[in-house]
Amino acid sequence: MAKIVNFRTPTQAREARLVRGIAEKSRAAQNELYAYCYDYYSDNYRAVFFTVEQSADEIFQDAFIALWENIEKGRLYERDGMVMTDKDHKPLNGSLLTYFMGIARNKYREWTRDRITTADCDIELGKQIRDKGFDSDALIDEVYDPDENGVIEIIADVISHMSPRCYEILSKFYYEEKDLDTILLEIPSITTKNALKTKKHSCMETLRSSVLEIRATM
Repeated sequence: MAKIVNFRTPTQAREARLVRGIAEKSRAAQNELYAYCYDYYSDNYRAVFFTVEQSADEIFQDAFIALWENIEKGRLYERDGMVMTDKDHKPLNGSLLTYFMGIARNKYREWTRDRITTADCDIELGKQIRDKGFDSDALIDEVYDPDENGVIEIIADVISHMSPRCYEILSKFYYEEKDLDTILLEIPSITTKNALKTKKHSCMETLRSSVLEIRATM
């Protein structure tokens, strides 16, 4: 019988080593996995989760603890240099980072459900909850699928090709984490905070529609 050879990418090999290290309670592996997840999360959460930095950090901590527990309980494990799942004992579908962001998405859902009655109107999700009786799960499912590795990159690419005004507003709000009052001072052609909110909402609707159109063709 011919021997089956599994070719592993450097990322797969690294993730398998980290999972094995966590299972073996290696402090070095713990620190490396934390930094590995945190760097990816910090670079990408603004394109997926409509929240401020402090809340995003809380979501990250909860998601990382859940990932750690899944490894310690054997739900994820290393075998033959691959990350495996206990459901079907097959290699993980996608990367460990994608799996982690799926956990973070669920933690974000919990976070929004706990805070619907006190939603911040300066955050897009909060505005829609108050104005439209918005279903937070629907928004998350629209713009992010943990089984699609490229969705975050698609969102970032769409933002980069939007109108100069939308690019400026969304970049300042979600990437530079500036509040609306600061943005209003930096864009003198927009004269009122309500006008800025309206424009930001319009830009978000354009972003959402563009992402959905691209995903429909994938």
